[in-house]
Amino acid sequence: MYFLYDLLLVIILIFLIPFLIIQILKGKYREGFAQRLGFIPEDILKKLKGKKIIWVHAVSVGETVAASPVVKKIKEAYPDYSILFSTVTDTGQEMARKIIEDADAYIYFPLDLSFMVGRVLRLINPLLIIIMETELWPNFIRKASKSGAKIVYANGRISDQSVGRYKYLGPFLEDMLKRIDLFCMQSEQDLSYILKLGADPAKVHNTGNTKLDQDYTGISPEEKNSYLEEFKIRDEDKVLVVGSTHANEEEQFASIYKELKDEFEDFIMILAPRHITRIDEIEEMFHQAGIKTIRRTGVRKRKDEPVILVDTIGELGKLYSLGDLAFVGGSLVESGGHNILEPAVHGKLVFFGPHVYDFKESSQLLLENEAGIQVQDKEELVLMLKKFLHNPSLMEKYSRNARAVIEKNRGTTDRIVMLLKKLEGGKERSFIEGGL
Repeated sequence: MYFLYDLLLVIILIFLIPFLIIQILKGKYREGFAQRLGFIPEDILKKLKGKKIIWVHAVSVGETVAASPVVKKIKEAYPDYSILFSTVTDTGQEMARKIIEDADAYIYFPLDLSFMVGRVLRLINPLLIIIMETELWPNFIRKASKSGAKIVYANGRISDQSVGRYKYLGPFLEDMLKRIDLFCMQSEQDLSYILKLGADPAKVHNTGNTKLDQDYTGISPEEKNSYLEEFKIRDEDKVLVVGSTHANEEEQFASIYKELKDEFEDFIMILAPRHITRIDEIEEMFHQAGIKTIRRTGVRKRKDEPVILVDTIGELGKLYSLGDLAFVGGSLVESGGHNILEPAVHGKLVFFGPHVYDFKESSQLLLENEAGIQVQDKEELVLMLKKFLHNPSLMEKYSRNARAVIEKNRGTTDRIVMLLKKLEGGKERSFIEGGL
């Protein structure tokens, strides 16, 4: 079964070679290319040699954000262990190096070919592997389990769409689920889905969402004032921070901006696309719409540009603190939404569209506690934004609710660490040996 899986991956890679060569020539995938093939730099191996290793893996930016409080709490609980952090994407790697300060080393995750992942596992020799959210890698999980490492899924999430697709993995899924030692799921729905797929009930727990514990977005009054001064935002300005937008959403926000600017003279919009590689395209689109913009990297030269386009990675979490209101993208288009809790951490009223199927529990939490507003389309969003901008006391009520709901629901990472401590030792090695 695994031989056929390897063979299929090799065939796919052969067909992708021309595409990969073109992308590498354009500068993509160059960083970490050797690591993806299973070759770990000597300086990293020297840093980890002789250490007890905990390997935390997050595919991209969103999972890295979810991992940040987990890594911090694990480092506090197990200071004698070294933490290796891996990602799949370049943006995830960049984000990790900015916000995962407690990691001892960072690598790109290897391709899931048995000889590649086997080589990396032999070199690193981790005692514990924590995989964030929904990353299923058959060869990696099989090889890691055979090595004696404990495997934990943290902040486990399964969408309505995924639960149906995973069933097609058949014996792969059954074998993978047996090899995983602990499932820490985000919600009761995620818990029910993983049980439906065949996970052992004794291994499954609803621990909550680690994004409620995130603190990398924390900002002191002095730092916030520094941002406000740099961005040239005044007390009288009304600021909307729009984060993680996708194609077609920026076009809608160009129109939204015009409607709000007509009614609120001091209106400013800070917009951060999900993928900053699209910044040129977005900038051109706003200019064609007759809207002046300035990039975040040039914001110190800002004069009267009312739209600030964020062309940096790792800052959005803090930039939400600058707004009166926030909108989280990927929700006006069918992309499943993004982390709507990030603005709420700052006590900001959060707006989002109808397509938040990847964040069902988070959206319900905010809606039930009057800390968020869901709209069905651009027209309703404009109406609701105007309503709250005209009613500061109502805005403040929702903001207080946002702060309260975050504080009330913190503690996920503590629950995960408590469950880690209960893990029993394996036959070949024990994760709990050495003082855990």
